[in-house]
Amino acid sequence: MKKGMLAALLCLILLSGCGGKPEPIPLEELPQDYSLEQAKADGCLVTEDCTVTSGRESWEDFLEAVAAGKAASVRLCSYYTLDDPSRYDPEYYASIKNDYPKMSLEDLSYDGESFTSVFYQEGERCEWNYSLLRRFEEEVQSDLLPYDSCISYILTDDAEATYDQLLGSLASSRLEDHIPFHIVYREEIVLEA
Repeated sequence: MKKGMLAALLCLILLSGCGGKPEPIPLEELPQDYSLEQAKADGCLVTEDCTVTSGRESWEDFLEAVAAGKAASVRLCSYYTLDDPSRYDPEYYASIKNDYPKMSLEDLSYDGESFTSVFYQEGERCEWNYSLLRRFEEEVQSDLLPYDSCISYILTDDAEATYDQLLGSLASSRLEDHIPFHIVYREEIVLEA
């Protein structure tokens, strides 16, 4: 028993000395009460209502490794709350208010050639595999939105499609117009007045 504990401690010391970090707990093994505070403490990239609030360094480290062609992974945490109840139809607000706040976790990995996204939706494991992680920054064209621009990182196999083409493919009734993609990161930018 003591030898096993000593070996585990030695591994942790060696990993920390080499700049390594222990593998994160797999999503399916996280406790049911895993919290926003734990996600922040674990170094996840945390976005709260589409604003990055923690873990930007983890995301930048991931992007740097990808740019160098090295294997890397990052855990993403999206946290959503409801805004002003007066902005909703009262019946609709009553039907959804108990579902918030809502938190979702996603593991994004790169193996040197392709990207894999793993997350759970309604208790079901979802996995997406794509060859590209593309960055888009879009300026807002309406005064009705509460932000000035939006940065999105989108997994896709299409190197040529624009942001509008990707999103527009969802609305097309023609199957051949659909472009498979998955948004892994979205940040709304508000310019200070």
